[in-house]
Amino acid sequence: MKNIKYLALLLFSITLLISCGQDEVDSVTNPGVFSPTSEVNIGFTDANLDLIVLENDTDPAAAPITFTIGTGSNPLDIPMTLTLGVSSSDGSPEAVSYPETVTIPAGENSVEILIDFSDDGVTEGFIPEIYTFEILDVDFGGSDSYYLAPGELTRNISVIDSEPDFLTSAGPVEITVTWTDSSKDFDCFLVVGDQDLSGDLIDSSQGITTTESVTLPSNEDGVFSIYMYEYFFDYPGEYDISFTFPDGRVETFLGAKIQADSFVFTMIKAPIGAQVGYKLTQL
Repeated sequence: MKNIKYLALLLFSITLLISCGQDEVDSVTNPGVFSPTSEVNIGFTDANLDLIVLENDTDPAAAPITFTIGTGSNPLDIPMTLTLGVSSSDGSPEAVSYPETVTIPAGENSVEILIDFSDDGVTEGFIPEIYTFEILDVDFGGSDSYYLAPGELTRNISVIDSEPDFLTSAGPVEITVTWTDSSKDFDCFLVVGDQDLSGDLIDSSQGITTTESVTLPSNEDGVFSIYMYEYFFDYPGEYDISFTFPDGRVETFLGAKIQADSFVFTMIKAPIGAQVGYKLTQL
């Protein structure tokens, strides 16, 4: 029974310690002033979810993105300093402007933050680079009266260079080159990258007729280039090229000229929701 009694006293002592809260003075020599801590929920309170923006939008109506960070409740009697950060899907968040710290003043419950993007010099078309805007830390100015209960701490932004020319359903794309001069022998190569001679080869066509055809598989996304040459170096030459998409759409370029072994087209492909976007550029 003595052991049970001591155990009960110990548990009672622990309970007293846990429920004491915080004293502003030494509770041994002075009863002090009881000051319980308050939970403060801080996070993004705006409705800017999963935005898609142009990297270097020249439209005069375009403006930096505005986010709101706040408590979502009554203002505090002290200022709060927030540390912010940005990360990106390619590991190098460049060409982005934002404040690294902001303050919610005493008596206020929110603050607005502007974030803006400029050209990073990398050709990505409408393949999105995902930026994550994040609240990294909240400082209550050394006050022991509050502690953080995290709310929505991040916002994602998809940044693209340009919009697609058109959208289609998912599937392979057939690229067909034809010409009328039977003395010519054009060969065609589809490679990964923006006019990259060392890019991986996706498909090639090196027949001896007046038609060559290559296919971009449905599981390939990114930037691709079409390289052509005339087997006998008989330049200049003229050809027609058509792109047939999964939904039956056909984009045709007639009377294209080729003066030497060279890249003749680039194509950007990326999923956009349930569809796939494309951009074709004749070089």
